[in-house]
Amino acid sequence: MISTVLSLLGILLAAAALAVAGYYGARWAVSMSEGYGHLLDYRAAGGEDAAPSGAERRALGLFGKVMSLDEWERRLHWAQRNGRFQDKRLGNFAVQSLGFGLFGFALAVMMSAPVTWLLPVIGIAIPWVRLYSAAEDARDRTTRDLPAVAAVVASELAAGTPADEAVRRAAVLPGPLAGLLADAMTFSRETGRPLFADVHSPVRGALVEVFTREGVPQLAVFARQLNAVAVKGVEGAALMSGVAQSLADEYQAMIERRIEQLDSRIWPVIALFFFFPFVGLILLVNLLPALAALSGM
Repeated sequence: MISTVLSLLGILLAAAALAVAGYYGARWAVSMSEGYGHLLDYRAAGGEDAAPSGAERRALGLFGKVMSLDEWERRLHWAQRNGRFQDKRLGNFAVQSLGFGLFGFALAVMMSAPVTWLLPVIGIAIPWVRLYSAAEDARDRTTRDLPAVAAVVASELAAGTPADEAVRRAAVLPGPLAGLLADAMTFSRETGRPLFADVHSPVRGALVEVFTREGVPQLAVFARQLNAVAVKGVEGAALMSGVAQSLADEYQAMIERRIEQLDSRIWPVIALFFFFPFVGLILLVNLLPALAALSGM
């Protein structure tokens, strides 16, 4: 019995030591990387002078074979709009992922238990799951901010402010939606495309173009509504007030649906993080004497 407990303590201490070593090793690897932004320059230049660090370039090359780097770059941009990972680049996540995966592999080899071979997969996934979660949080906050931003634009239009100026003022508000409005204005300025365009125009307005390519249906609908309001002229203020009210009603209905679904969502979380670990601990404590007796036979 005592020898079994000592063995478990030794495994836990060794795992903790490996965790510390893996953490600081991953931090060192990230600090030595130069960023995914240089990879874009490298692709454009077609030469080695603009290449990122070797570790980061190889990591991005490996992950680029199994997933879209452009899509993950877009997720990182979403997270940064919400104030997350401001000093990070996609290459940082690739290097972290490989570092955590190697740490999980070393831990699995040391423990020699079949279930521990999931650790490398978990280690590789952790940085990407964090980035995905941050991007989804930013997108959720954007949809939550739609009624407030619509109300600001409606009040500006009611005061006689032109639609372009109303959007510019809304773009200085905090939150990812304001950052997306700023992106649309930058896109309009850099491409010469008008911010708003009539439905019969040969090109789409910059606001509709930027909001649509983000892949969030609510944003695409909002952009089309705002574009329609802008081209209406004097009728725009009344229309925008209606849009703001409808968005507020939709948001209230969504909150009520989530409250109704709360019970069905919370029980799996309780079972996963509280019930099963508690039962596993009880079983482990009761099985250790039996295992020790069997090992002594």
